[in-house]
Amino acid sequence: MLIKTDHEIIDALEHNLHHAALSTPRRRPWIPEEREEIIRLTKKCLGIRDEWIPRIEAEIAGAIDHGEVSIQMLRATSWDGCFCAAHLYVPQVTRNESAGRLPLVLLCCGHAQGGKQAEGYRRMAWSLACQGFAVLVPDNIGQGERAAMGHRDAVAPFRCGLSVQGLIVMETMAWLQWALQNKMFDNNRIAAIGNSGGGTLTLFLGALCRDELVALSSSGYPSTFEFVAAKEKKHCHCNILPGIVGNLEMWQLYGCFAPRPLFLFQGQMDHLFPEDLFDTVCRRTDNVYRHYGAGDAIRSAVFPGGHPWDDRRRDALLEFLAVCSGLEPLRETPAGPLEAPANCYATWPKEALTADELATRITGVPGRNDDDLGRIYLPELDSRQDTRFRRTGFRQLAAQLCAFVTPEMRASNRAAWR
Repeated sequence: MLIKTDHEIIDALEHNLHHAALSTPRRRPWIPEEREEIIRLTKKCLGIRDEWIPRIEAEIAGAIDHGEVSIQMLRATSWDGCFCAAHLYVPQVTRNESAGRLPLVLLCCGHAQGGKQAEGYRRMAWSLACQGFAVLVPDNIGQGERAAMGHRDAVAPFRCGLSVQGLIVMETMAWLQWALQNKMFDNNRIAAIGNSGGGTLTLFLGALCRDELVALSSSGYPSTFEFVAAKEKKHCHCNILPGIVGNLEMWQLYGCFAPRPLFLFQGQMDHLFPEDLFDTVCRRTDNVYRHYGAGDAIRSAVFPGGHPWDDRRRDALLEFLAVCSGLEPLRETPAGPLEAPANCYATWPKEALTADELATRITGVPGRNDDDLGRIYLPELDSRQDTRFRRTGFRQLAAQLCAFVTPEMRASNRAAWR
């Protein structure tokens, strides 16, 4: 029967999404060959190639001192023409030449307003720096003071065989390599943490950088890729993970970090991610750690409250990271500055590439001016009128549902209404 209405098309795409999820192979991260296959598929879905991972070149544009902590404003480039901005919180003890190398926390931002300038991230970075950690807080592509690059609606990365999340992951991997080559930091005590979109990023870092990180925390995201893909709203395009449903599930990627210390948590009243799914991914990840004989290395918790970090969660993170890095947790964090530090750039460079331009430069795929997600994943529906559902349009929702599933399932989707 020929599918004609928008609702019938969405129903068919939703059915295929759930069918793809049920078909996901149960690859076991504790088996080396299967773990390598998980990592290979992760790179494939995100569009990551080792030769495309850039090199960070950074300089200190300025610094301000607040008692025990100095905050450096870093200007950097990753790919040619791709300008970066990051804050580096440094305990003042490093000014003593006899001090040893510092443990470093890579703080991965989510979608909070202002990126690295958001109060929640500043409070977390301040607490960690007072503890004795250096804390690197980069703005992701298109976020914070890099907003001019485009982020939420960037489309060219998908047409070029990349993804917005893949670009962010590759650049963050480059920041990690920058840190490993910086004599200020102890290479054996580098950790990564993140909430929400930062939780997405740390999920992938745990699988792809398991040998470089001593500890990992991911919060405000642990659930299932199927659940994320099925949300009937307009996704920020960094949430769209091409081909991942039917190939992988989150517990497999978290399991790749085993047997190193892992802390998963969320808020009990988090309206974005249900507690039931959090419990499921924790149980499955815990089982991976048990196969390593490392059940004590994984922690999970559900805290009162909603989606963002709060003081209780920051304290729990501080304790977790201190233990993993051999530091004595502070009983009380000194009061920190409430004002945001300066941006790294007075104005964003005019010559800076956008996310779409960056994707075409990296891949060599020619640019287009008429890109939208529907033309990439469902060109057969290009002539249809875009009707409106409650939180998004038909074309956007249909394209998202199609993007998340495997290429084989996409072919099945297209055949259904030709």
